[in-house]
Amino acid sequence: MRMIISGRGVDLSPAFKDVMTRKVARLTPLLPRLVDARATCSAEKFRHTVRLTLRARRGVFSCAATAPDFRRAVDEAVEALARQVRRAKDRRLAAPRRARRPGAARIPGGDAP
Repeated sequence: MRMIISGRGVDLSPAFKDVMTRKVARLTPLLPRLVDARATCSAEKFRHTVRLTLRARRGVFSCAATAPDFRRAVDEAVEALARQVRRAKDRRLAAPRRARRPGAARIPGGDAP
């Protein structure tokens, strides 16, 4: 998995980037075919926003979280992404299976006695 972390108007320390990478890596058991993850951090006066986007083979999951500090915003964003991924998996597993076409299972030339 490739992780891209950027800051808008904020300098992010390597330690914070490591923490963010570890927290996003906790989502890999839920989403094993994760291609890449992007994180954008921005700060205003008393508001820190983290926007996370995960790209997997089966779809794109995105969320944004705002909190008084970056660590809490990252926690909230990862929890929101985990909920999205779980809901998508449940939807996919609960969906009715499509029936095969009647002629798909036949063997060519097997009908003749």
